[in-house]
Amino acid sequence: MATSSCSFEERWSTELCGGRLYHFSWLGDRLVRVWTPPGWSKGKVAKALWLNDGQNLFRDEEAFGGASWGAAGTVAHLISCGAIPEILVLGIDHSGRMRTFDYLSAPPTGWDAPWGKGMRGDMWDAPGGGVDAYMEMLFSDVIPWAQHHFGLSEAPEDQVFGGSSFGGICALYMARSYPRAFAGFLVESPSFWAGNGRFMEDMKTWQSNKIYPDRMYLAMGEFEYTGFRGTDRPGSLECDKFLREACEECAGHLRPHIGSGLLSMVEPGGRHNERDWGRRFPCALRWLFGIPSSSPHAIWTRPSPLRPGPFELFVRRGVVKLPDSKRFQVHLGFNDWSSGVQTCDLLPSGIGLAEGDEPVLAALGSVPDGASGMKLVFTNGDAWDNNSGKDYCLDDAGKAAP
Repeated sequence: MATSSCSFEERWSTELCGGRLYHFSWLGDRLVRVWTPPGWSKGKVAKALWLNDGQNLFRDEEAFGGASWGAAGTVAHLISCGAIPEILVLGIDHSGRMRTFDYLSAPPTGWDAPWGKGMRGDMWDAPGGGVDAYMEMLFSDVIPWAQHHFGLSEAPEDQVFGGSSFGGICALYMARSYPRAFAGFLVESPSFWAGNGRFMEDMKTWQSNKIYPDRMYLAMGEFEYTGFRGTDRPGSLECDKFLREACEECAGHLRPHIGSGLLSMVEPGGRHNERDWGRRFPCALRWLFGIPSSSPHAIWTRPSPLRPGPFELFVRRGVVKLPDSKRFQVHLGFNDWSSGVQTCDLLPSGIGLAEGDEPVLAALGSVPDGASGMKLVFTNGDAWDNNSGKDYCLDDAGKAAP
């Protein structure tokens, strides 16, 4: 095991979602945040999810824009229903003004950038070019320390690295430079415009390496720019289009090399913010850590049969009689809609991606005590869209019927 050359000091810890969130100082006031799942104790060899922008992962009051990923709650939910193994989530705080320096291979540029189409006028003088040094620092300092302190597995197959926005570009550079150091990579809403499209150029040199990661989750929202900055500026819709096409271009480059290990999507209605990344987080976790789930039924759950507490709902796409143009949700309730009524986001599960298979959507829900006979309907945004007049019922044996 490598030894860290840095000193990490525990500042404080607190209970969160049944587990515990630790805060360690690193490089002055910069923090590394480590969430351990319910029932975890030091000495257990655990899998690890490393994420950039640690400030935005766990608590709304600390996150940019006032909404976090809600990472602890999502991971705890999926562990509880047997969807993923026990994992620790390690968030590495960004460095404030030097965030772009750490995450990018070149300064991001701003308003007048021809490739960036003037997306970020506030970035014209932001620094860049330090991503290689940042990645080296993680391998020399942060990762060895965490493996020693928390007893994390050192095996690459037990670790995933990821990030969003500029942190997503950093995750792509990590995948290019250290493709076998992690089992997979989580890439949310990467800022492909940054550095006059520098990553899109650097991606071409990836081919010369001939080494690619085994697994990657790559996602983008439909309205990355206008959903965050509005439509007042001329050309704003073209910025959305540019980012969608860049994501598709990146996926097109990676797919011949990663093959079925790549899950790429553009979410209808998706925006560039922590709330949306958190909504898609279950899909990423299933793809990168998930324990397979399958059923001959059109609708099924995990666990099955249902019991009080967290569960996953799986729905074959053909059951949802709605067009793809909008975001899907499911309304569900128990005891003939008299208890536990809830509305849950329905997103790609990562199941059914083999050629010819029907895609499977998934949602997270909770069963109240004393519940039986779950009923559900699907919606694409209307107040109560009843799926062409059909209510589906999932009985206590896990069988679904319209």
